[in-house]
Amino acid sequence: MSRNRRNRNSPRVKPGRKSKAEIRVERMTALLLVGVFALIYIADQQNFNLPNATVPFLGAVILLGSALYQYGQRWRVSPWTWIAGTILLMLTIYNVSVDPGANFFGVSLLIFAAVLAVGLFTGET
Repeated sequence: MSRNRRNRNSPRVKPGRKSKAEIRVERMTALLLVGVFALIYIADQQNFNLPNATVPFLGAVILLGSALYQYGQRWRVSPWTWIAGTILLMLTIYNVSVDPGANFFGVSLLIFAAVLAVGLFTGET
């Protein structure tokens, strides 16, 4: 079998272009990040206080989970996704183990917004 022959089951994607599956995963990641905004809004409306580590934890799980999945599929992952997910994970660990009273909601939401903005301008999440 020739080395240049494509696997018949693989989608035909031009070099430099993203597959539909990759685009779908990136959109799901963005949707989940926006969903955290909605969770905070709903919790605030119901006068339910979320633990301080909730927002950075959810962000870290979403971003690093998405990055690991994309990496496992051999898709390109934006370095900003890895960086933002790692920062959120560090904030979570700090919040849980060092200072449970620290409130990182605002910082976490700014990181979410930055990741979404970078993804919008570069086409990567």
